[in-house]
Amino acid sequence: MQLTVTSPPFLNVVQYAADNWLRCWFNGIDAEKVAEKITMAKTLDDWNAVMGAVFGELFRITRAGGCVAFEVGEVRNGRIRLDEQVVPLGIAAGFQCAGIVINQQNFTKTSNIWGVKNNAKGTNSNRIVLFQK
Repeated sequence: MQLTVTSPPFLNVVQYAADNWLRCWFNGIDAEKVAEKITMAKTLDDWNAVMGAVFGELFRITRAGGCVAFEVGEVRNGRIRLDEQVVPLGIAAGFQCAGIVINQQNFTKTSNIWGVKNNAKGTNSNRIVLFQK
């Protein structure tokens, strides 16, 4: 059996270069150059178009019987749950949806440094959609 685990950019809500500048600096990586290569869709329609293409490629490379664990979250203050977008995209690519695992997070005081508040601001859950070919 084969397993692919991935977590795509969550629309344009996460600033990956800014969030990882120290890690990049420590490893001698130019964070801005990395950021230029990350797909950052501004609208849900654009994100769905990109993820639809991703699922096409995932289906192509996944062996028969193989699985894809696709980790997403909720965005726009919980109004958009990306797992609800991902399931039809995976099915359209040819996968079967085997299930969804939802992990509700409780953040520490340290998270408040970045303005993350429990169940009020930020991504408060991660959702792993499991697909099988």
